[in-house]
Amino acid sequence: MTDKLSCCGIDVSHLTLDVTYQNNLGELFYLQVGNNNAGFKKLLEHTGQNCHFVMEATGVYYIRLAFFLDSLGCKLSVVNAMSIKRYIQMHLERNKTDKKDSRWICHYAIDQRPPFWQMPDSAYFECKQIYNTIREYAEQVKRFNNQLHSLKLLPFPSKETVKSIEKMKSYLEKEIDHLEVKLQVLLKKWQPEQYKSINSIKGLGKRATALLIIFTQGFKHTTNHRQLISFAGLSPTEYSSGTSIKGSNRIYKKGGKPIRDVLYMCAMNAKQTNEACKQLFDRLKAKGKTGKQALIAVMNKLLKQVFAVVKNNSLYQPNYCSTLH
Repeated sequence: MTDKLSCCGIDVSHLTLDVTYQNNLGELFYLQVGNNNAGFKKLLEHTGQNCHFVMEATGVYYIRLAFFLDSLGCKLSVVNAMSIKRYIQMHLERNKTDKKDSRWICHYAIDQRPPFWQMPDSAYFECKQIYNTIREYAEQVKRFNNQLHSLKLLPFPSKETVKSIEKMKSYLEKEIDHLEVKLQVLLKKWQPEQYKSINSIKGLGKRATALLIIFTQGFKHTTNHRQLISFAGLSPTEYSSGTSIKGSNRIYKKGGKPIRDVLYMCAMNAKQTNEACKQLFDRLKAKGKTGKQALIAVMNKLLKQVFAVVKNNSLYQPNYCSTLH
């Protein structure tokens, strides 16, 4: 069914869409339109609705277009920007312009036929925005704490400056508390069973539970624990060739850094409170692994436990013998 559709590659930026599309004969044409409703309508005047639209996931800039096309029942794909980048590099392209990028995206669509995009639940968008705001506020609180620490080292710190920073810090902390309560309410309405199951795992707090549900879209496209580990950028990688190149094994960090950061702190807790994680950590340390290597293994273990309870729609059972290795 996909083969019957002409392809349209769209390079999305803040203000404009650079578009390369096929006609019925397979010939390629280019146009540029605004990244707004008027531009979207002009785009469809040229391509028609019976087209496979492909674009990169570029921050928030693609979302309005994706919603517009989805509302009309158009077929579209939102592709990881790294996939497009590697495709272009594979063809040894040396130049980069928005026009060229749209053409390469169109070629990628013709060659690869990426899967169609599925509209996430509306609750996902609201929860994600609240979580990102909490994270940003937490970063600002951290910066304020660093400022206060620096000021206290001065021989004559400004009392007004310290007072102002402490006031702003206190306000942000109250906002974080308010948003976290709101987020928990939304998550319990959107994914009550998943929230209850994940939150039952020792070592995982409310923030980690929220993060895992949000950034997997309620585990909508997660079919095994390896996908979850890869999504978090925790998959082991090997780099070797012949007898001369023997790179050390390490994790593949092309994944969710926010998830890794939160899971690392969870692993610090889980190696003491989660019996399975504690046994794993102690066993690896006894074999000579570093503390960091053992903690990464604990992070993987936590994700396996998360997938198991979500898949089985059950609470965590400390004495359960998992088949996930």
